[in-house]
Amino acid sequence: MHAAFPRAAAALALVFTSMAWARDAAVAPAPVLSARQQALMATVVGSAAHPRILQVRLDELHPTQPAIGYDQVYYKLGRYAAEEKHIADIAKPKKFADLCEANGQGDVLPNTANVPGATLSAPPAGYRCKAAVGSRPGDMKTVVIGPRGIVYLTDGHHTFSTFRDADGGRNRQMKVWVKVSDNFSALGEAAFWVRMREENKVWLKNGRNQAITPRQLPPAIGLQSLGDDPYRSLVYFTREIGYEPPEHATEFLEFYWADWLRGVPALDLARVDLRDATAYANVILLAAQAMVALQPDDIVSGGKSARELGALREVNREAFDELIDDKGKLRHAIAYKKSLAQ
Repeated sequence: MHAAFPRAAAALALVFTSMAWARDAAVAPAPVLSARQQALMATVVGSAAHPRILQVRLDELHPTQPAIGYDQVYYKLGRYAAEEKHIADIAKPKKFADLCEANGQGDVLPNTANVPGATLSAPPAGYRCKAAVGSRPGDMKTVVIGPRGIVYLTDGHHTFSTFRDADGGRNRQMKVWVKVSDNFSALGEAAFWVRMREENKVWLKNGRNQAITPRQLPPAIGLQSLGDDPYRSLVYFTREIGYEPPEHATEFLEFYWADWLRGVPALDLARVDLRDATAYANVILLAAQAMVALQPDDIVSGGKSARELGALREVNREAFDELIDDKGKLRHAIAYKKSLAQ
């Protein structure tokens, strides 16, 4: 089949979708907007040097991808749970360190949050971070304001899903700070999604790598709403072992790697017991070896080269050993996953 045909078919489908949205909008009554929606629509976007930051609830965030790597979230939840058992002895609990970082505040100050039973949505009275909110915008997650003031999360699906599902799922209305990269709220629904696709701010493939439409995106973040993409987890575990995101990384960088890894014959995850630490470690190493074997200009996926996606020149064995250590990320992920079946 000619290479241009799928693109032409996709473009035609988008035109018909746009026409359908326009028809529906013509007959539907204008929605009544809340004061919150109106305020969000009026948000002024800052600059790269001085971004506009905004406080939002986790349940206000709408995903721009249908799936995440569950094992990545399981690692964080597993580590949070393990630390909770002796949190008084931990100077800087991981979950509060993650919260400080996500809010652009650097790390948590030692011995300010190591209180048994403290939740992310109700931190201890003494909880402090090293810096003020937004002081380190490069660490913050990004959102786009869409039609009707809907807040679309374009980076941070794993971090915020972890926050939402931590502490027994009590953090649904927890407030976090985010960066506003764009305000497209003046656009109609169809034009909004066209713009999001043009600027690579939406990933329209599910956890089985099947194409979806914007209307099929889940309504919320969190494990109960987002699907699982095991190859996205695999990419997470190869970070700093087979690749390292460049300074100005493309959006959805990890999904481009996941797309490519699906096609590597030795990495058929359907045949791997991802509850077995040895089997999982072996497939991570194989994935990293495949990454570093690429030439810098080799195309990985979506027209992105190995260089653009941060492929390393050789496997970082030290980072790999740390990953699979008894207290490493992989062990926490597997232990938490096994606990769910109990």
